[in-house]
Amino acid sequence: MTDGGRFVVLGPGHLQSLMAIERCSFTSPWSEGDFLYLFADGSSLCQGLVQSGELVAYALGYCEGQDFHLASLAVELESRRRGYASRLLQQLLLQAQRRGADRCTLEVRAANRAALMLYDKTGFRSLEVRTAHYSAPRDDGIIMERSIEIL
Repeated sequence: MTDGGRFVVLGPGHLQSLMAIERCSFTSPWSEGDFLYLFADGSSLCQGLVQSGELVAYALGYCEGQDFHLASLAVELESRRRGYASRLLQQLLLQAQRRGADRCTLEVRAANRAALMLYDKTGFRSLEVRTAHYSAPRDDGIIMERSIEIL
């Protein structure tokens, strides 16, 4: 990537930056322990985007057989609407494909219009709505999927 930053594999050394983005992005943020657990899990993929030496976005997920589950994707407030989320998503899907995954699933809040637009634009389709799945604030969850065989 030239002007769009560079991809990095995330680990415990990125925890402080991850937590800052996480807290600004979600009403029910993950804990440090959640991130550390994912870093230690051999099935996980943890990718970040660094711009001018600072972590500005991340995408995390894990492989289960031929399925990849996107667990979290966030971009810091000041860096949104620059294409970072779609670049990170594409990078993570490529990595999942290299590990043998041919399908990606995710879950998103029904009220998260920006995320829904991103996932729709990148080929995801809705599978199921889980009524009142989220709390703080209460919201439906939408389960989405897409094939990653054709990347």
